[in-house]
Amino acid sequence: MQTVYNDLKSSLASFGATFKHVVKENLYTTDIEAMKKYNDVRKKFYNNDFPAATRIQVQRLYMSDAKLEVELIAHLPN
Repeated sequence: MQTVYNDLKSSLASFGATFKHVVKENLYTTDIEAMKKYNDVRKKFYNNDFPAATRIQVQRLYMSDAKLEVELIAHLPN
């Protein structure tokens, strides 16, 4: 989970943004209970200032061995 959020941080940075610019986060997982265990990782990246969020458990993701997919919507700085 740490790696996923580090990658998201890098992606945001490429647009001149940070997690403070994220207004919506959608998380798709094949195991919602497992994802609950990693909420502390998420808290570190958002500094406890969370955007609107949706958590969805799905049977399978596009990459068959994937367990997690995170989609961010950010309001980019000027």
